[in-house]
Amino acid sequence: MTFSKVTDYIKEGDVICFNDSTIINHMFICKTRQNRLIKIVLEGFLPNNRVIISGLLKERLNANDVFYLVDNPEISIKIEQKFSEESQYRAVVENHEALICYLASHGERLDEYVDSSLFYKYPDAYRSVFSKKYGSLEIPSAGIHFTWDLIQKIKDKGGLISFITLHVASTEMLSNRKIQTKCVEEVTINEEYYEVPQATADIINTAKQNGGRIFAVGTTVTRCLESAYSREHNCLKASSGWTELYIHPGYQLKVVDCLLTNLHQPKTTHMVLTGHFAGVDLLMKAYASEDIQSCQFDMFGDCMLIIQDEGQG
Repeated sequence: MTFSKVTDYIKEGDVICFNDSTIINHMFICKTRQNRLIKIVLEGFLPNNRVIISGLLKERLNANDVFYLVDNPEISIKIEQKFSEESQYRAVVENHEALICYLASHGERLDEYVDSSLFYKYPDAYRSVFSKKYGSLEIPSAGIHFTWDLIQKIKDKGGLISFITLHVASTEMLSNRKIQTKCVEEVTINEEYYEVPQATADIINTAKQNGGRIFAVGTTVTRCLESAYSREHNCLKASSGWTELYIHPGYQLKVVDCLLTNLHQPKTTHMVLTGHFAGVDLLMKAYASEDIQSCQFDMFGDCMLIIQDEGQG
C-alpha cells in the first residue's frame, strides 16, 4: 500500500499529532585545558543543563575534567560523574542553548543512519517538512513520510493537525542500547525533554470529548502525550518537562488511540511500545511473514499504521 492511502483511515474529527523536533549533530571536537584534542559524543540531555556524553574511543574521562569546543571556546563541558557502565558520563554544559545552536550546523554524525556529508548536502531529507525546533539526537522519523499536500488532504477530510515537541536522545541505534534483559518490564530509559502547547491540549481534549481518535505519528508523540496526561483532571494538560515514560504491554493508554510508526529492530523499546499497540502475538506474526523481508527498518524505513479496535485501550 502506498503511504498516501493513510488518509483512507482518518475520519472527520480525528486528530493527527506530529513531533516538530529536528535533528542536530552529536559528535564534536573539544580541547582540554592542556590543549589535548578529544572527540565527544553527545548521547542525551538531562534537566538543569546536564548532558550524557562519552569519548569517541570510549577513553576514560574523569570527574572535574573540563572541555571547550574548538570552534567556540565559550561553550564548555565539565564532567561530574560516571553515568553508566558503558563509558558514559554526566556533565554540565556552560551555555547550553549555544551548544544546541552550534550542533544544528556544525559537528558530525556517528551512526550509520545519518551520513554527515549528506546531512549537510541534503538537510531536508533528514527532517520532516514541519520540523522547526532543534534538539533531537536521532530523527523523529515517522513524520518524514508526510508532505504538506498530504497534510492538506487530511485537513480536507476533516482531520485536525496538532504538534508537540520531544527531543529524541540516542537510544537503540547503537548496539549497547539494545534491551539486554529477558523481562521487558525491568527496562529503564533516559529522560527526554518534551513540550505540549496549549493549542494542542485544547484540540486533543475537545476531539476526545466528541468521539474523535488521536493518531500519534511516532513513538515520541505517544510518549509525550501520555506523559502530559493529568489523572487529576482526566485530560491532556499543556506542559513541558522531562519524561522517562516507558510504554510496554500492561500499560493503560490515556490519550493515544492509533499509532503510525516505522518498523523497528527487535530488542528495542520502540518495538516494545509497538507491540503494546498491535499486540505482541500479531506483531511477531507480522515480523515473521515473508512480506517483511522486503521492508526497510528504522529511520528511513517503511512504516505501519496500528488502529485499535473500538473499545480497546
